[in-house]
Amino acid sequence: MKLPKLPKIGRSAVCILVVTAIFLVYVVRLVEWQIVRGEEFHQIALSNKTDTIELSAARGEILDKDGVVLAGNKTTYDLVYNALKMVYEERNATIVKVVALLEERGEKWVDRLPIELDEEGDYVFSENREDSIASLKETFDLAEYATAEDCMNALINEYNCSGYSREDTRIVASVRYNMTRSGYSRTNPYVIAQNVSPETVGVFSEREDEFKGIEPRVSVTRTYGEDGSLAPHILGDVGLLSPEDYEAAKENGTVYDSETNPSGYKWTDSKGKSGLEEAFESQLRGKRGRESILVDETGAVKSTTVTEAPEEGNTVHLALSADLQRVANLSLEENVKANTGAANCEAGAAVVLDVKTFGVLACASYPTFDMNRYKADDSYVEQIGEDKTSPQYNRALDGSFTPGSVFKPMVALAALQEGVISASSTPYNCQGYYQYADLTLKCTGVHGYADVYEALSGSCNAFFCDTGMNLRIKKMDAYAEYFALGTKTGVELSESSGIMSSPQEYAENHPGFTWTDGLTAQTAIGQCDNMFTPIQLATYCATIANGGVRLRTHFLDKITNYTGDEVVEAYQPEQMSDAGLSSDVLGVVREGMRQVAADPNGTAYATFGDYPVAIAAKTGTAETANDEETDPNLTFIAYAPLDDPQIAVAVVMEKGKKGAYAQNVAKDILDQYFGFVTRDEDGNRFDSEGNQIDKDGKVLKTADEVAKEKEERENAEKMESEASQLPEKQQGTNSSASEESSSSKDRDEGIPDTPFTGESQPVLPESTMPPESSSGSRTESFPNSPYWGGP
Repeated sequence: MKLPKLPKIGRSAVCILVVTAIFLVYVVRLVEWQIVRGEEFHQIALSNKTDTIELSAARGEILDKDGVVLAGNKTTYDLVYNALKMVYEERNATIVKVVALLEERGEKWVDRLPIELDEEGDYVFSENREDSIASLKETFDLAEYATAEDCMNALINEYNCSGYSREDTRIVASVRYNMTRSGYSRTNPYVIAQNVSPETVGVFSEREDEFKGIEPRVSVTRTYGEDGSLAPHILGDVGLLSPEDYEAAKENGTVYDSETNPSGYKWTDSKGKSGLEEAFESQLRGKRGRESILVDETGAVKSTTVTEAPEEGNTVHLALSADLQRVANLSLEENVKANTGAANCEAGAAVVLDVKTFGVLACASYPTFDMNRYKADDSYVEQIGEDKTSPQYNRALDGSFTPGSVFKPMVALAALQEGVISASSTPYNCQGYYQYADLTLKCTGVHGYADVYEALSGSCNAFFCDTGMNLRIKKMDAYAEYFALGTKTGVELSESSGIMSSPQEYAENHPGFTWTDGLTAQTAIGQCDNMFTPIQLATYCATIANGGVRLRTHFLDKITNYTGDEVVEAYQPEQMSDAGLSSDVLGVVREGMRQVAADPNGTAYATFGDYPVAIAAKTGTAETANDEETDPNLTFIAYAPLDDPQIAVAVVMEKGKKGAYAQNVAKDILDQYFGFVTRDEDGNRFDSEGNQIDKDGKVLKTADEVAKEKEERENAEKMESEASQLPEKQQGTNSSASEESSSSKDRDEGIPDTPFTGESQPVLPESTMPPESSSGSRTESFPNSPYWGGP
């Protein structure tokens, strides 16, 4: 008897049920493999494969014209969280313990979360972190009005960090959030702390079982020479990317991508944030490399191969002279402090140019600050921020100052070139003032019928007021541009454009007032609204020395590869303007400027009357306000030698009142340049024969005595160095003394001089080496460090 056939629809239903059951089994297994036991299988998968590790590259250095390192790389330690060694379930607890130990030892950890705890223990947004706050809200798709508490709740849910104190919860959230933003993965460890002392590294190495995944790596940090106060305003600084930086990198295609752009910017990367570090970021930044690590089925490393070597950043060579920069800094400080007759003289600036190329030989702003301390000491940062003299303000490039009489040589050049006056013209009878209609302007003295030579050397206001009235403001304005007065010099850094007085400018800045002839007269003597930067004044002076031809002012000399043996780019002089001055016109003004320094009636004769090299100069005393209680600026420009100009100097002493203080700064700079009187790193003066002298030229120590002291000092340092390298027993120290010595060490002591290159295992100092282990961990043989540095 045949069984009845199942209806057609029944067979279909059975097939559907069978297939559905099979798929359900697969779904259940996938859930188990990927979610329930995902991390376990992920770690198993890691144990038998080739991993690709990214190798960081060193940032290029910045050197002066003689190869002195102004911004370089110092070998340090970083503390990283390595996903290959991390215990997944313990990561939050590990973070809390690591940060606690770091803080206990006075170390900084990378904390970029824009949320903090107030005195009441409430979560609040950090001040001045608007962009970071907006980025945080965007990451978690929170509304613009979301509170700090809302953001913390989102972080807690995302990183499962409830159950801790509010402080520890914030710590975990900060680290985990940054790990996410930085693309943390098994091939991309996270730097949890930078520039950690060797002693702290030793502590973590000895207790590595407590901190699974935490390991030290040799790295580098930026350092600004032995004297961090030498040129901080122009060198700038390197810092972590801001949210704006990161968004900009996304927009211009320079953000990190492991496949298409491995050298791009990561969230935790650093970049040049200001000064030359920012201006030459594309040259200084290196390119990451790659290293393949092959492990066997037990997790042991079988081989490592650098598949793509990292490329260090290029080295930037400046026209700047560290010696001239140091002397400019020293002299500014000395003369500002010596100017006790001025009630508010607290600041100044000096700029020195190479007349042949317009390269910046020195660019000093006082007061200054120490960039090395600024990067390492929070209390110093707070101190600088509260200083009313604004040490971080770059007066040399950004400060605009009323120039006063240093403006007069340009008026003379323009008037002579345009035929308004001749070398023998005596247009006005100066009786100590200039009078026009109802305008009366004081003069520096009674000059009578002075010619242009006498007017320049004696700085006659009456002569130049009258000359300016006949030249007219339109011509003055046009010639000023030839000399970079009221216009940018073209230097690589941010600079103020200054102000050249004109009817158009006056109408914009003084609504309701109209231009008058009296304002033309005031402009001609460097007053009215004239406001120029020190670098503009130096460029102006160098242009006179260069025959009226202005080149682009610049810091860069050349760019080479990291080692300096291949020139990548050499600076090529660029002509910016040519005033078309005749040799006769130039000769007249040069002679007038020579007499400023060499003629007994010259305003700089007391300082430069017997100077060994003939110079061209001009002094200035500029009123800074209508308020008679406000002291005037002291200004000075000079170039030398007179017949073959090599160097141009401009000095501004803000509210310097009167005296030769600005001239003194220029003289110190010229002395150093020509070798008449040189200064060492401690400010000591030496004459051309090597004798140590005081500021008046009196010999304090002969050259032989100086040489003997130097030899004795070097021998003592050598003996001390040799003694420090002896075994502890030979040094006669006990353990307690050793511990005391260790605690007072410089934090860089014991760090390898040669950073890890990726091709061999780096050698840690003996005191920081982790104890040998026989646990057979799959990552035991992994290199402790990538290539040194970081782009």
